[in-house]
Amino acid sequence: MDVQTLYEKALRSYLLRKYTPAAATCLRAIAASEPHDQSSLLKVNIWTLYLNIASTLLEHTPFLGINIKSLGIDHAPSEQELCRAIWNKVTHEGFGSVSDTDARIVSSCLVMYLKLDQLGVARDAAEAWFAALSDEFLDHIAANQDQDQIALGYISVVDLYITRILPGMEDFESAKTFVQYNSVLNEAKKKGLLANLQDQQTLVENERQQKKKLEEAAKLAAEEKQKEIERRQLEEAAYLKQEQEKTSKEQEEQQEEVVLEQEPEQERQPLPAVSSSRSMMSTTKKIQDWIHQITTKGMTTSGVVLVLLFALFALLRGQRGRFSAALQAFLNKLWQTVKMGTKVTYM
Repeated sequence: MDVQTLYEKALRSYLLRKYTPAAATCLRAIAASEPHDQSSLLKVNIWTLYLNIASTLLEHTPFLGINIKSLGIDHAPSEQELCRAIWNKVTHEGFGSVSDTDARIVSSCLVMYLKLDQLGVARDAAEAWFAALSDEFLDHIAANQDQDQIALGYISVVDLYITRILPGMEDFESAKTFVQYNSVLNEAKKKGLLANLQDQQTLVENERQQKKKLEEAAKLAAEEKQKEIERRQLEEAAYLKQEQEKTSKEQEEQQEEVVLEQEPEQERQPLPAVSSSRSMMSTTKKIQDWIHQITTKGMTTSGVVLVLLFALFALLRGQRGRFSAALQAFLNKLWQTVKMGTKVTYM
């Protein structure tokens, strides 16, 4: 089966979404194509189909679920390494070197890397291709800009590199430097690219400022929320402390009331009563001394006895509520003794 037939068969399988058979047939077409025919349109189409199959598989299938051998790659531990391996396969196996790789194939590689968000691989591939271009190639583009497929392919790679890859990495300075010092691009093209870069940079800076404002607002909101939490905690702590002090004070007052209720009644009498009791005790002492003097001196006349009786009677009747229990008991005993003595004397 010739190369053209294999290519058409692989293309039909790809359109029918039979990606594994399409990849196998495409590899057969690559192996059957002429290795030194870099400018062949059929060869460019075969490698473009190969890149489309690889891009579709990588974009819609988890990396671990891809049989990388179906793409002609022996080993790749990650998606990034697989993308680099595909670049090496296309440039060296397909076209012999990076410098001889068709610009249309380079553009297809860059588009695949952009879809897979492999900006680092895309940048390395584009810069490696730019660095490998010969002076004759660049002179041809400068002389035939916008006039043939080679020049259009170069412009396509430049557009992807300047307007998508470097801005995607937010490296606007490198993009501006590349455009300003590019000797191949005409002034109109440079002006358009620089304007595009400025618009993208302004958009990125605005988004960055907006993001910063949102972050600051979120930070302030978080700080205010934290302050509110701390304020509530302080209020709760103060309230709890106040309640504890109030409870403690109430307990102390209750304890004092209990102690006062348990004290004897005589311990809570006012000071004047104590003074009155002492005065009464002093009076009692004086009476006892006076009676003792009368007894020791032998004063037993009836007049003295009568005076003493009337005095005792008056004291017992008039002062009953004002003597202590001990004094009243003493006077009662004394009264009984006097009465007995009087009766004996009378008899």
